[in-house]
Amino acid sequence: MTVKSNQILAIETSSSICGVAIFKNNELVSIVEELADRKHAEIIPSFIEEVVSDSGISLSKLNAIAISIGPGSFTGLRIGLGFAKGIAYAKRLPIIPVPTMTAMAFGLKNEKPQKGISLSHSNKVFYQEYNWNNSIPHSTEKPVVDKFELIKKKISPDDLIFQWNCDNLLSHRNKIFHATPSAENIGKLATIKFDDWKVNNPFDMAPEYIAPFAVHSKK
Repeated sequence: MTVKSNQILAIETSSSICGVAIFKNNELVSIVEELADRKHAEIIPSFIEEVVSDSGISLSKLNAIAISIGPGSFTGLRIGLGFAKGIAYAKRLPIIPVPTMTAMAFGLKNEKPQKGISLSHSNKVFYQEYNWNNSIPHSTEKPVVDKFELIKKKISPDDLIFQWNCDNLLSHRNKIFHATPSAENIGKLATIKFDDWKVNNPFDMAPEYIAPFAVHSKK
């Protein structure tokens, strides 16, 4: 597989973790990540400034912005994509939307998990299945969200599974790998899938929320 040399800013805000990374010649050169606890909007600007300063790569020298597109936190995804669009508009850059769960699976490419679950809210989880080709996870179906009691019927005891924030849900009979959302994996997948996934006019792009969110009117 031939990967073009690109300089990419990667943003991960799909969960309680907030991360920003910058890649030069397809290699990670700077990354900042921490538990944000709903402070993504406050800390992303300083994270971007830090990786730009540390790498010596100005925003005007970038080839694209890679963003964790979901599923995940409604607010986190919206904030991350908002910052990505702002930079893309100002610098006339494409955005590379990277599926969040696929990026988590990619972070476990040595183990090659077949299925993944990630906590949505309450007792619901996101779920997706994968095939592997050249150490890249592929899925023909979009992630789904449902009650864990229903999702677990899709999981057999011998399945290789990754999970995020679902430590107490899976049986010890399964071989379970802990996955973590990371800007590093978002950027790495974006470098590999640059031409396939980049969106040159991304301003109508929306996060892949997957989970329905009820809107309650005030009485």
